[in-house]
Amino acid sequence: MIENWEEYKTIEKALKELLDREVIIPKIKKALKHLIEAGGKRTRPIIVLLSAKLAGGDEKEILDMALAVELIHTASLAHDDVIDRGVKRRNKETLNVKYDDSLAILVGDWLISKSVQLTAKYGYDIVKDFARTGMLMSEGEVLDVYSTKEKFDEEEYFKCIEYKTASLFAYSAKNAYQYFSQDEGVEKLFQYGLNLGLAYQLVDDLLEYLSLYGDKSSKIESKTLPMIYEEKYGVEKAVKKVMDLIVDYSQKSKKALEFFEDGIVKGKLLRLVDFMTFDLIKDYFAKSGRNLDLLSPHYTP
Repeated sequence: MIENWEEYKTIEKALKELLDREVIIPKIKKALKHLIEAGGKRTRPIIVLLSAKLAGGDEKEILDMALAVELIHTASLAHDDVIDRGVKRRNKETLNVKYDDSLAILVGDWLISKSVQLTAKYGYDIVKDFARTGMLMSEGEVLDVYSTKEKFDEEEYFKCIEYKTASLFAYSAKNAYQYFSQDEGVEKLFQYGLNLGLAYQLVDDLLEYLSLYGDKSSKIESKTLPMIYEEKYGVEKAVKKVMDLIVDYSQKSKKALEFFEDGIVKGKLLRLVDFMTFDLIKDYFAKSGRNLDLLSPHYTP
């Protein structure tokens, strides 16, 4: 669906151009090409472009911020795959398998450095917030890594996913808008991104818990909310409780957009909420050949 959006095409073109123009050693360029050509939903940079447009800004001015967001996200995936002993992502070998751990870590470091360079043009406050987001992502990953080794209950879980996932969604929405406008919309878009990020991570963890992912795999698992709930309530109730939360956070994300006038851009931001949650669930259930009865009546198409 979003592959047909002009924002998606803009990001894909810009990523390819960035890769083509960078003068770097062949081993890093080859690894970067492997990561970028693996594809992805590109939702975070798309949110950057849409949020800028919502503020009346020009997407060309904010394109480097969009690229920075995608690059730091890609870096986090490369690092995660080393930590989790990832084998496959997006139906392709992970970088650590195709090459080795050292290259995966160092390419991730290169991507983070490049993302900071791209963000620098937007001024101190935005760079500072970007750096803070990167630190939160690292803290969230630490919580995730030790989730099976230390006390990790519902409270730790939500701190973990807010830091490692939702913080970058929130940054993407808020700072793109804030660059062009400082009205109440800044906080509204922060809430949009934060709640979308929480809903998406809950979906991701639920799909993994139900063994529905066929396009990615790793050797080490983290403790997630469905697992925590299963210990307390059993499988069926655990799934339904997680679905309730997905519905709740999705609604909060959409509600944050009520501040803005209706239009094509707002419509796309609203559409992204369903795309990243209910559409994703429906898609993976369909691929697996399983029906949605397990989620009923909590599933909302």
